[in-house]
Amino acid sequence: MSIVPPTAWVIAEMITHDYVWQGAGHTCDEAREALLTAWQRHRAGVLRVHPQLADRLPEAPHMPQHFKIRYRAYEAGGGYRGDDRLV
Repeated sequence: MSIVPPTAWVIAEMITHDYVWQGAGHTCDEAREALLTAWQRHRAGVLRVHPQLADRLPEAPHMPQHFKIRYRAYEAGGGYRGDDRLV
């Protein structure tokens, strides 16, 4: 994915029908993995209570086929308006 300065954090964000999912890491891959791990944990919890939903809740590796994942990099000490760094 993209190269990010070592003082930066990358936030991966995925908006589903009910939630905004976010993951953080030093690279896009780390942030994506954190986001999808959170989804997988959520999915497992739902399926413990409602196992009949297994076909309707995709496994983590398939989520990007259903919902777009966006990435934003933030540098330490940076100030942002939307995606634009102002400081």
